[in-house]
Amino acid sequence: MAKPYPGRWILRTLLFTAGHIDRYIEKAFATDADCIVLDLEDAVPESKKAFARDNIVEHAKRHRTTKYPILVRINPLESGMTLLDLDRVACQEIGGFVYPKAYCAADVEAFDSQLTLKEKTLGLEHGHFEIIVLMETPQAILKAFEIATASSRVIGLLFGSEDFLTDMEGFHGPDGRSMLCARHIVAMAARAAGIAAIDTPYVQVHDIDGLKVHIQQAKELGYEGMLVMTPRQIEVAREMYTPAKNEVEEAREMVKLAEEAAAADRGIAVSKGVFISPPTLKRQKRLLSRYEAIEAFEEYRGF
Repeated sequence: MAKPYPGRWILRTLLFTAGHIDRYIEKAFATDADCIVLDLEDAVPESKKAFARDNIVEHAKRHRTTKYPILVRINPLESGMTLLDLDRVACQEIGGFVYPKAYCAADVEAFDSQLTLKEKTLGLEHGHFEIIVLMETPQAILKAFEIATASSRVIGLLFGSEDFLTDMEGFHGPDGRSMLCARHIVAMAARAAGIAAIDTPYVQVHDIDGLKVHIQQAKELGYEGMLVMTPRQIEVAREMYTPAKNEVEEAREMVKLAEEAAAADRGIAVSKGVFISPPTLKRQKRLLSRYEAIEAFEEYRGF
């Protein structure tokens, strides 16, 4: 059986919603979020977890034709509920899992083994279920690259600042300085591993100007998307994490000039008075590749 979404995951906006509240889930599936994450962990009280498991499966199957990549944030191994979650929610319609409270590569390796067993049991191809690791402990930050490369299923690292700052006994300071180091390490580890760097949510949900500053800082660090707390954040995040038309045009022009210079055996190409160095050319080619992937994804989704 094929994966629910066959192409490269586009992860500008991951909309989390509690797995036990129907109206929130239906609202999520009516948005333009790139990915829906149905939560079984913090957003679901202990008394509602069994119901949430059944509810998630029901909604995933109901929305199988809506072309949303669907993930489930599962309970971590330390909770004792991981296998209970997997046994109930793992199905063809689910594309993968957000794994929280990671501490080290061994956590991801153990979870990978559980997913392999579930795929065999369900008759799914190996690798059907992918993983985004939620990096929210100091231990995880210090072992970020090991975690990023612990399994071929890992497609992204998601920085979780709230739990991280709690464990650090820190707090949000001016300009995000209290989380800058960890935020940067997560992005570096993800990029070094060739996977997506996904930023922490911006918790001031009514502050759109603050959200824009938050995203600009993240882009400067190398992030390509973020967890969104509410549908009202989606439009801004989608726009800011998509290469702008002028950026795409400039990138195409730089690539064209560099190719012309190479064909003419010239070692130097200049665009608008700026020398096109090998790193610059590489950056522009990556921008174009991302833009094309976004276009393909949005065509698939019917945007």
